[in-house]
Amino acid sequence: MLALVKGIRMKNRLLKEIWKIPTASLSDALDNIGIRGFMDYQIKPRTCEQKVVGRAITVKDKISKKKATPIKALEAVEEAEKGCVLVRVIEDANVEEASNIALFGGIMASAAKAKGLGGAILDGGLRDVSECKSLGFPVFSRSVVPTNSVGRTEVVEVNVPIVCGGVIVNPGDIIVGDADGVVVIPSGKLEEVVQQALKIEDVEKKMAADLSKGASVLETVRKYSRM
Repeated sequence: MLALVKGIRMKNRLLKEIWKIPTASLSDALDNIGIRGFMDYQIKPRTCEQKVVGRAITVKDKISKKKATPIKALEAVEEAEKGCVLVRVIEDANVEEASNIALFGGIMASAAKAKGLGGAILDGGLRDVSECKSLGFPVFSRSVVPTNSVGRTEVVEVNVPIVCGGVIVNPGDIIVGDADGVVVIPSGKLEEVVQQALKIEDVEKKMAADLSKGASVLETVRKYSRM
């Protein structure tokens, strides 16, 4: 029991550190340990510049003409813990197909905001952008489109491994989004990635200090072996 409490405290401390680290350094840290952590460039902030940090809850759709409300997705939002980030995808859809289907809109944003979710990441479209902006709820998506998912997709599973923006996302993985895009940190690699990223941040601060004093950019890059 004591070990569990210590583990939770450590993870919470690491999450606090992540709020201070940009996705660029986290992506580089993941590269350093041989993991692609960055989502495709098309998945970008659509509603605000607010940073997102939280544990993933995943929703998997499939292409379907069945006209049914996405109850399982709504239940995932309803049952989510405060601070979690909703990640929703369409299994086996190509990029164009997924981009033409909105997986999230004003109603879900209102519900997610009320539940205290940290944000939403969509490998698909977003609609009701103005409403989401007015709520101040951060959404990253592949596209913006006025359709909805009813009669186009059906939710098949919740809180299972998915692929979003080219990256595997497991329930509980750490999602980080900012103006540069979205990064996924496997939960088991959290401490290692944060340590690597903090080292990168420290080196870049030293480089910036040298450059501000007039140092040659080539010499500075060579000195720190960092670009």
